[in-house]
Amino acid sequence: LNLHFFYNVEHSKNHLDISDLRDVEESLKEIVDWMDLGLRLGLWHPTLRKIEEDLNRVDKCKREMLAAWLRGEDNSKDSTWSTIVDALHGMDKHLLANDISQRLK
Repeated sequence: LNLHFFYNVEHSKNHLDISDLRDVEESLKEIVDWMDLGLRLGLWHPTLRKIEEDLNRVDKCKREMLAAWLRGEDNSKDSTWSTIVDALHGMDKHLLANDISQRLK
């Protein structure tokens, strides 16, 4: 991960927005099941299906899903690192969740 990411995770415990897309995407690069993550972040299934139909590549779909979450689409949960950590724990991605949590302290 780049130093910019470490700085942002460490210093922005509050709301994330679309300008944070690159850092959020970089932190979640190992996540393949972007649809499960999107649902856990509060995006609606039809939104995720539309992304899948339009883009059809995991990396592009994940990027667009994260952008939709950061824009607050659908019923998305708060755009914070803590919300990401909670979603990752729900996906049994505990190592990644703990890694991000440690940087929040």
